[in-house]
Amino acid sequence: MEWCKLFGDKRGKHYWRKVITDQSAFFGSLLKAINLTEPEFDAYIEEMKTYRDKFVAHLDAEDVAHIPKLRVARKSVSFLYGYLLANEEEDGCFHDAPSKASSFYEYFVWQGRQEYPK
Repeated sequence: MEWCKLFGDKRGKHYWRKVITDQSAFFGSLLKAINLTEPEFDAYIEEMKTYRDKFVAHLDAEDVAHIPKLRVARKSVSFLYGYLLANEEEDGCFHDAPSKASSFYEYFVWQGRQEYPK
């Protein structure tokens, strides 16, 4: 759901275009980083929104969930995070942020494994 706020909800207050100054440079670099064309990324957004709408936010009468591959979501969020740190820093607003999104990810994976060991 949170990924859709960043990349799928053009009118939402968390949409990436609302915080990125050079939107053209960001978007071109994003597509390169996730190795997708714009139409492919648009299709991925629709796939994520369908999954969110049918199975995460609401449980519709669908019998089969088609869970999108999450690698693109992880890579795009990581790219956005790094881009924000490198290009949108104002008045030390990210002073306590880890230098990489992967630091957050690794910490929460570790924390999850502590709570739910194999």
